[in-house]
Amino acid sequence: MILPAHPKPYPDELFTSWLVRLAHANGLKVQTFCHLLFPNYEIWNRDIDRHTPDWLVNTLAEKTGCSTIRIKTTTLDSLQGRLFDKNNFSGQLTWINSLKANHRKRDNNAIVYCPLCLATDNETYFRKSWRIALYTFCPIHQIMMHDCCPKCGIYVAFHRQDLGKPNLQRFTELKYCWNCQYDLSNSPCENVIFFNDEIRLQWQNWLNRIANLDYLFNQSEKEQLKILHHFLAITTSKKFAPDLYSYLCKQIHQTPVQLERSRRLSWESRSLVERHSTIYSCMWLLQNYPNNLIQAWHDKVIRYNHLLKDFRDCPDDFRQIVSQMNRNIYKELYRKL
Repeated sequence: MILPAHPKPYPDELFTSWLVRLAHANGLKVQTFCHLLFPNYEIWNRDIDRHTPDWLVNTLAEKTGCSTIRIKTTTLDSLQGRLFDKNNFSGQLTWINSLKANHRKRDNNAIVYCPLCLATDNETYFRKSWRIALYTFCPIHQIMMHDCCPKCGIYVAFHRQDLGKPNLQRFTELKYCWNCQYDLSNSPCENVIFFNDEIRLQWQNWLNRIANLDYLFNQSEKEQLKILHHFLAITTSKKFAPDLYSYLCKQIHQTPVQLERSRRLSWESRSLVERHSTIYSCMWLLQNYPNNLIQAWHDKVIRYNHLLKDFRDCPDDFRQIVSQMNRNIYKELYRKL
């Protein structure tokens, strides 16, 4: 039996955003809705955008008339083969903001948003792209994303809007902060600034292509993203290349930000500001490739052996370029520089 109200997902909508809209469209709180449809399961004690069980997808398909294929495009698993090779059940997923779920609670800022996108929506919804760590600015409006409420500083958790409100009669749109009810579409807008147009264009193209599931990444693009992610891990490492980040900032005329180096931290778990600054700086290494990378090695801000450290599924071309930096083997390149 199909639900009385069964709105379909919007373009690029995140699974949980659609699930919350579905519950509210049927006049039910999110928890009540989930208990009625899935009485034998706990839904919110995991990252269900990342791991969306078949029983959940199949039930929603039956109750909404939406195909399982369409529902699965709202999940992060649809990015497999594009941003990451395999969606492991646990551990950090490459390029996906880390969401630490503990019984409906979130203790980090994994969901970002563009206030102008929220402001122009006929009905507010959150994008799947906004869980991707590369999205630090909006490619549509050219402004920086937000990762928390600017009024109270709390993280985004639109699924918590109706929690602890037993007498709630009317549901608010998802654009309102669940903690203080601030309208997130009114968040301050900060224009994104680039001093390197080549980097801006490449970054923006990636964001647009990731959001378009019809676009097929070629092998070269996949390898570029793998290499960039490895550069980010090295640049923010507590142990390797401590001078690399400041060196890269000088190359692109960017003021460095304070990086958290006091503890082991996956790059995807870093703040929005850190992620934006490090992506921008590391993309310089991909420009004029591989000359900029070789120049950084020649300037002694990075060692060739660190470039291959913990790099699983390293592209063959990259491995060959790095192997040439071994001065004991390729003395000609070393003398040339």
